[in-house]
Amino acid sequence: MVIAAATIASVGGLAVHRLYTDDTAWATAALRGGDLVTLVLIVPGLIAATLLARRGSVRALLVWGGLLGYGVYNFAFYVFGAAFNDLFLLHVIAFSASVFALIAWATQLDTAAIARRFDVRTPHRAVAVLLIAVAAVFATLWTTFSIIYAATGHLTLGAATLAGMHLVFALDLSVMAPSMAVGGIWLWRGKPWGNVAATALCVFGTAYQANLAVAGVFQTNAGVDGAKLVDPIGVGVLVAFAAAAAAMLRRAR
Repeated sequence: MVIAAATIASVGGLAVHRLYTDDTAWATAALRGGDLVTLVLIVPGLIAATLLARRGSVRALLVWGGLLGYGVYNFAFYVFGAAFNDLFLLHVIAFSASVFALIAWATQLDTAAIARRFDVRTPHRAVAVLLIAVAAVFATLWTTFSIIYAATGHLTLGAATLAGMHLVFALDLSVMAPSMAVGGIWLWRGKPWGNVAATALCVFGTAYQANLAVAGVFQTNAGVDGAKLVDPIGVGVLVAFAAAAAAMLRRAR
């Protein structure tokens, strides 16, 4: 259901150029960029991970969880942030199916057995520091911005609109940052769930940073003020997540 809904919704978002016309130019370009990444990267990744995981691949199982996490986070923006459009029900299906698929994925894992498959050269501490640092940076930034707005009633966010960033703040502070903090702490402390959560979170981080990078290209091409074709910080975070995901997966026998 996730694969089918995500595929149809992404094709529709790219093919129907006026689908997101009720959204701001910044949001419209971001949503279309997200549709492209979902179609060419996430959907094929989900198909491959699903098939390989059913054949017993632990690496595919961990990638599967990370991409389902992407589905939850990404489609939350379409369901709760985008203006009502013709593909609303498909976005709801993709979001809801991702939530329950991720729950089903997590409840069927033998985390102790999976943790034993990681060898002694797994970079537990380095990956744990990355996850905790990302959680701390985003939590600090969004909390600071929220306090500034509460105190002054004004907030400047460059190309992003305050209304558009509200959902970003909400999802990052309530879901993304806590998940990465907990995953990093579990990994640092050697908990069985640490290996599973950290690897899946690094896959998620890689996928969504790719989403943000492509969204920047779409925003630049759309002439959105303040948009960056290449964000050096975003590229650095993308590379860090990709390297961490690759290192964790490589050590999972």
